[in-house]
Amino acid sequence: MMSFSLHAVRYLVLYWMLLQCGRELVAAVPPDGWYDYTAYTDCRGQPEPALYNGGILRFGNSDDPTGYRTTETGVFSPAFVVYNLNKTTMYTFSSWVKLEGASSALITARLAPDNAGARCIGTVLARSDCWAFLKGGFVLDWPTQTSVIFFQNADKTPMKITVASGSLQPFTPDQWSMHQKDTIRKRRKRMATIHVADQQGGRVVGASVSVRQTSKDFPFGSAIASTILGNQAYQKWFVDRFNAAVFEDELKWYSTEPMSGQLRFDVPDQMLAFVRSHRVMVRGHNIFWENQDATPSWVKGLSPDDLRAAVNGRIQNLMTRYRGEFAHWDVNNEMLHYNFYEQRLGANASVEFFSVAQDADPLATLFMNEFNVIETCDDVSSTVDTYVARLKDLRAGGAVLEGIGLEGHFLKPNIPLMRAVLDKLATLGLPIWFTEIDISNRYDAQTQAVYLEQVLREAYSHPAVTGVMLWTALHPNGCYQMCLTDWNLNNLPVGDVVDRLLQEWQTGQAAGPTDAHGAYSFSGFLGEYIVSVTYANSTSQATFSLSPGDETRHINIQI
Repeated sequence: MMSFSLHAVRYLVLYWMLLQCGRELVAAVPPDGWYDYTAYTDCRGQPEPALYNGGILRFGNSDDPTGYRTTETGVFSPAFVVYNLNKTTMYTFSSWVKLEGASSALITARLAPDNAGARCIGTVLARSDCWAFLKGGFVLDWPTQTSVIFFQNADKTPMKITVASGSLQPFTPDQWSMHQKDTIRKRRKRMATIHVADQQGGRVVGASVSVRQTSKDFPFGSAIASTILGNQAYQKWFVDRFNAAVFEDELKWYSTEPMSGQLRFDVPDQMLAFVRSHRVMVRGHNIFWENQDATPSWVKGLSPDDLRAAVNGRIQNLMTRYRGEFAHWDVNNEMLHYNFYEQRLGANASVEFFSVAQDADPLATLFMNEFNVIETCDDVSSTVDTYVARLKDLRAGGAVLEGIGLEGHFLKPNIPLMRAVLDKLATLGLPIWFTEIDISNRYDAQTQAVYLEQVLREAYSHPAVTGVMLWTALHPNGCYQMCLTDWNLNNLPVGDVVDRLLQEWQTGQAAGPTDAHGAYSFSGFLGEYIVSVTYANSTSQATFSLSPGDETRHINIQI
């Protein structure tokens, strides 16, 4: 008698369904061309053509420009079979999806490699009245002979799923890295030319030019805690590396008002003085947190009227005291996963929070902040389309919401999925920040370092990302999940990664003589600079900025 595991039975069923649907099974081919950042978050009347002309997916009818495929089951199909997928190759997947039998549903694209079970590679909130765009991706830990990509209705409700313009495009690790470096060159750096002239305006040939970067434009920082106060060694270590900070717990409601009316701002006041004295920008985290477990105990039993009075007092006490001090505020933390305030104050509670916060501090950028949007696609509460839909609903309700916060508490990162999610969020045209990056401590120190470097390189190189924060506030007994150093400030492996990347992402010493045109050119990371020019017995210094721009920045120095 022949027996099969559950995974084997599932795979055989999928394979049989594919044959019934008449799929053409195509082996992997080498990638061609650059990564396509194109994405859509609006629902469309017709699907757009497949990215990469379909990549290694091909339908039986080569004359069909979109390749519509449907299924009546809505559970495991439609699907694709591909052969000979490679280990470490970056695969980016996309398709357009439409439903029948339900007005909307969360549809998950899943990969079943050989007989090893299925994993999520992308999600989309699909609708029956238009086409929705799914974009995701994956990396395999081992090569596979036969893999199945199928679409699954998350709640198993029977419906018809139609898929069009499917695409699967592979990139080698070297190609992926090349795309990252190209984006860094275009978005994080700029060409500059120093023109040196004498008092009469004549070109000075052979002058010695030296350029030094004094500050960086891109915010890269870490969480800090009260443990940094009075610790001069820790303070020096921090400001030598970072130009941005966020307070780990010290601004949260349970810290600033542990009992009703007992306001405690002395610690955040001191922390703010520290960052201000070192010209470090700081994010405000957070005004409210929808998680009941993170709500002050005295707040939990309040009546709706008393709760409303308490939250209004919270906003006024916090925002009036710190008006203009914090560049950002996470207004209502993790509202996709929790609903303590909205359950008690109504569905419009978050809109009201944003509106009052905007009135209290109009210069601060107000953010949503959420976990498991960028880290995985298995969390049905916080898919990328769920995030986008909630953000759009808040703005439609009148909330002034201008920032996208992605926490970034990673297990093993799926880098192609990470990029795909960023591509979709980028369509909103808002600043995107990684607000709490770390790697789970379930991994050993060396593995944490490998995964952290992957995440930081992808975050820094994506054109839509405007800031990165690590969740690495240091305590004597460790950190939340990941420490950069031990308590004596000796680097751990992840600390070595951060130091190496910070060094890589700054302009080293740029120096040389002016050419026959009296000019010296260099490519520098965005930020502030000092230039020193020496010729004969004269020296001249000046400061300048490299701000974002496609044109060469020209600086004129007279000596």
